[in-house]
Amino acid sequence: MPVPPPLPGLSFTAIDFETANPNKASVCAVGVARVRDGQVVETHGTLVRPPAGYDDFGYYNVRAHGIQAQHVSGAPSWAAVHATIVDFIGADPIVAYNVPADRPVFEQASAVYRLAAPRNEWVDALRMARRQLTLPKYSLPHVTTALRLPSFTHHDALADTIAAAHVTVALCHQAGIARLADVVTTAAGRPPRTAYRVSR
Repeated sequence: MPVPPPLPGLSFTAIDFETANPNKASVCAVGVARVRDGQVVETHGTLVRPPAGYDDFGYYNVRAHGIQAQHVSGAPSWAAVHATIVDFIGADPIVAYNVPADRPVFEQASAVYRLAAPRNEWVDALRMARRQLTLPKYSLPHVTTALRLPSFTHHDALADTIAAAHVTVALCHQAGIARLADVVTTAAGRPPRTAYRVSR
């Protein structure tokens, strides 16, 4: 299954987090992928040692991503990772597959260390998929399969990030456009809408 072909003008940074437990401040992994002209051109991913007080590893979280306390004992803290991630993103729009799940992780983990989360525009690839596709389920693996994109290891932060980037590009191809703000349900012939965008 090939990755989407280039799409001149489409540029953003995709991001995904994993957490140690249901608390959004308990970041334990992050991945970012830079997209230029519809192509993933650079990626970065790392395990993260959750902040003290937020570092219990919950059963359901571990069952999903497989990360345990011993895996992050030597990992950098979010305080150490924060600047690298912010610099990587720069001024790009930030794409996440389910913004309400990922954006609070960035904000709450940063708040623990009194660091600022970026004020970039966030774009929700899951909402884009729901607008353009008719599927029984909209989990990231189901959507990548429907779009005939490469398989990946779900709940691996970097793999999920790259998959979300590919989904976003594929949906833009399907809509025949090169701007995130103009993704539409093409079959309905509707004018551009931005309901899937998340304000700053």
